Amino acid sequence: MANPGPQPAEVPDEFTFHHAGFASPSLARDGQFFQMLGYIQEGPDFSDPGQGIAGRFLIGPGPRLELLENLPGSDTLSPWLGAGGRIYHFAYLVPELESAMTWARENRGKMIVPPRPAVAFDGRHICFFAFREGMVLEFVEAGSNG
Repeated sequence: MANPGPQPAEVPDEFTFHHAGFASPSLARDGQFFQMLGYIQEGPDFSDPGQGIAGRFLIGPGPRLELLENLPGSDTLSPWLGAGGRIYHFAYLVPELESAMTWARENRGKMIVPPRPAVAFDGRHICFFAFREGMVLEFVEAGSNG
């Protein structure tokens, strides 16, 4: 029997899944599609010039989604849109950003966005890590408004 090699560590119990990030060329168009699937908008649209994105959260019959589009003049999402990828990150609420970053590094994640405040989370800090498998994880400081 072949050795499958080192196995990644499971996501710690204190990490709580929050949403799947969906790169969109048009919030309006994709929002209509997900509405057809039974999703509704959760809160107002937001704009985060520091990240170069605009977005909205959707809730419905599946996991919470975060639809994101580039702000004018931004290319934040262009690598995923250009490659045909649409769902490109999973986000987890974490009690401590530092411990989440340590976990990601121990599992061969590479930080692609260092900690910064996020408009979508009332200024709580977020950071992003890319993994060799092509997936990106976003860590969001846990807070009272999830």
